[in-house]
Formats: sequence, structure tokens, C-alpha cells
Amino acid sequence: MVVLSLAPARAQDAPLVLEIQGGAVIPFGNLKEGTGVGEGTSAGPSLAVAFTIPGDGWRTLYAGFSQHRLGCEAAGCPSDGRYVATGFNVGIRAVLVQDHRAVPWLRVGAITSKVETGDLGASPASGVSDVGFGGEAGVGLLVQLGRSLAWTSAANVTLPGGSTLALRYLTAHTGLSLLF
Repeated sequence: MVVLSLAPARAQDAPLVLEIQGGAVIPFGNLKEGTGVGEGTSAGPSLAVAFTIPGDGWRTLYAGFSQHRLGCEAAGCPSDGRYVATGFNVGIRAVLVQDHRAVPWLRVGAITSKVETGDLGASPASGVSDVGFGGEAGVGLLVQLGRSLAWTSAANVTLPGGSTLALRYLTAHTGLSLLF
């Protein structure tokens, strides 16, 4: 994730930041290549919204919402069918270098996810999964452009019918951050 900022490089000093990000979700492991119920998905669009509360020094707390849409034709969905994974995330972001035009960061956190599977023709699984819980890790870069805006660049769920779907994916986002 790359962040191009219209905010001071010390955006960590803002009391509250709203981040709106979009990009792609890329499945891997069995989610991409598996042959079990619900496996065999393809990349699709991704959206994330988060509020961050910068702390003193290197840390920032975040809480947000994300939605990822995975193609699922190989998983048994109708042509143009999608899995829609929706959830919440919370965690901490660590700024690695401060007071520079480019500010690299790392983040770790916890996620929840619920997957709408649609109708899987060859399986009894359709509808909405149970809520799954997992973790996330991220890396990014904030690049200063100006004063008050910024461009921002694994859970297991149980499907209806009892099958477990291991959500393993990468996201690549770009977006907008608003400093308050």
C-alpha cells in the first residue's frame, strides 16, 4: 500500500484520520487453487474504511470496515458470481521513520469476516457464513504532498452446510485520508 499525502508528513499529529481505500483483493493458497467447497476463487475489487487515532511517537490505533469481492466461478458460483467477504478490523500501526517526506509504516491487527456465498450449484452451501476471526498485517508508505488530504495506496469462516473456508488473501489499496 502506498500513501501519497496532501497532509504534513507528520500526519500522525492529527487527532483523528479517516482513511478510505480501494483496490484489489488477491486470493492465495486453497482459497485460490483448492478444490473443496467454496475454494477456487479469483481476484476482485476491495474497499476499506478506517478511523485512526495517532498516539505519541510511533504508534497509531485504527478501527475499520472492509469488503472484498472474490470471483468464485471455479468454486461453483454462477458465471459473474462473487463471494463478498465483509468484516471489521482493529489494530495498531507503527511509524518506522518520522519527520520525513516519505513515512513508512507497519500494522498488525485482528479481523472479523462474514462471507456471502450466493448459490453454490454443486453444494448445499449458500447464503451467509458464520463470523470468522483472524489476524492481519500490513505495510505502507505515506508521501507528503500538501496540507489536509492524503492518498492512501486471515480468517476461517464456516459456510452454510458446515464446510470451513480458509480466507487467505492479499490486498493492494490506494485511497484518500482526511485529517481532522
